[in-house]
Amino acid sequence: MKRKVHFLFYMFAAMSIIFMDQRVAGAFTGHPIKVDGATNDWTGIAPAEPNTWTISNGEYIWEDAKGDDTGNGKYAYPLNKALKGGCDIREVRLTYDDKNLYLMIKCDRPGEFWTPLRIVGIHKEGAAGGMTVLAQGDVNEPNFDKGVCANLKVSPELACQYVIAISSSAYKGRIWDEKGGLVARKEGDKKDTPGFKVEGTNWNSVEVGIPLELIGGSPAGQVWDVIVAVGQQDFDVARKIDVDASEWNGGGGAPNNSNPYVYDLAGADKETQEKEIGSYNPNAPFGLPDGFAVIEKSFLKIDFRYEGPGKLSRRGEDGEGAGFLPGAGVFFPALLSR
Repeated sequence: MKRKVHFLFYMFAAMSIIFMDQRVAGAFTGHPIKVDGATNDWTGIAPAEPNTWTISNGEYIWEDAKGDDTGNGKYAYPLNKALKGGCDIREVRLTYDDKNLYLMIKCDRPGEFWTPLRIVGIHKEGAAGGMTVLAQGDVNEPNFDKGVCANLKVSPELACQYVIAISSSAYKGRIWDEKGGLVARKEGDKKDTPGFKVEGTNWNSVEVGIPLELIGGSPAGQVWDVIVAVGQQDFDVARKIDVDASEWNGGGGAPNNSNPYVYDLAGADKETQEKEIGSYNPNAPFGLPDGFAVIEKSFLKIDFRYEGPGKLSRRGEDGEGAGFLPGAGVFFPALLSR
């Protein structure tokens, strides 16, 4: 009886900590970033363990595992040395102030600075509508203003209100709304959208600044699911990944080119992202979204209501469904699974 009472006491104590997990409105306040390509004003302390995240100094920080830029598990880079690497996500950071949202995405060093293409989808939890095919555009007439032709789709639960694409070719950018309409562009000319900034001074990292008015206002008090995918650009749209690698195209894809043209995703372990990137239909007609791979678990859940550490659930390592409950800092098996 005494042992049972002790068990119940500790169980209720743990539950009390979980439900008082510091979710104080406005706790994640963020801070301004000078979008100039230098990264020294990102002052948060990154997690030491790969595939974990924290909110530090007003920054959400995801630390990605190295060497998981394998696509469906079989992807290979093009043979030309300029296109070797550059798609292995190392770190994703996000913060905001009263005017802008700021992103920093860091990858491994590419063969040349201009090779990566970074795609970011924003799903605002509780929002109606959204696009599930991430700014695809027309594969027969590729045009960066209309989409990236990456063959990437998300589940209805992750339907995105906005999609952002960043081409390292002269650090260009585009933002589309949930209907695929072009919201903003950064090309380096007179037609650039005021306030939308994309900069990079080293080959690994790119910084992005987005006026909040372009993406429906401040994230304060909201929960966002953010998809981050990295491939390579070819005239600012996604470079194909064919069956066999060639000088200018990667290998490991499908004969019908229905596979996603991205090598890495943030927010999931290698096994999960390989499964999701490999979920395309190899017999589907070229360019039709019905055959595209569907992303369901490879995303970053960012709760702007509180600050705290956390890590993704690791099935088969910590136990079925075990993980850290974000914010509480308490390890409690089976209460958090992705």
